[in-house]
Amino acid sequence: MTNDVLYMHQEGVKQTVVGFRKRQRTGIWLEGSDEPLRVPLPDLVLIGTTTNGQSPDYSLYAMKGRPSTLDAPLFHAPMPNVFQSGGICWGNIRLGAIQGTSLAQDWHTLLGTRFGSHAVSGKCKSHPDDVRKMLIDLNANQRRRVYPKSELIPANKSLAQILGIEEESA
Repeated sequence: MTNDVLYMHQEGVKQTVVGFRKRQRTGIWLEGSDEPLRVPLPDLVLIGTTTNGQSPDYSLYAMKGRPSTLDAPLFHAPMPNVFQSGGICWGNIRLGAIQGTSLAQDWHTLLGTRFGSHAVSGKCKSHPDDVRKMLIDLNANQRRRVYPKSELIPANKSLAQILGIEEESA
């Protein structure tokens, strides 16, 4: 397994992989813009589930640091095209099956596409109506190196809850 994989589970023909992407400055393309925004994004987790090698289902959430347990709380990803459920609106992008245990290509596909106006509300505290306004503000402030954790909105669930498992107490 690669360093960016937090969890992997195979049950019959169903495979689930949870990938972690540490907080970092990222180029984000918004529909209608000629230049990408350069913004700090928080720590993110991408959950990919595929059955029988078919096109995977994905969920995306933000986190406050790399989780040490699956009980770590999740936050809504501060990005357009990601629903409150964590589901991603991929538009007309065709997705292939997850390759092994790496989600590197999946991250590349997600972050390399243009984001539209779908699912833009309820993603950050300062701009609850449209997270794109927050991303534009972050782009304008080139000194800001990290996404402000105080802007994250709790998803009111943990990674274990999303995966349908319970963490064993130590």
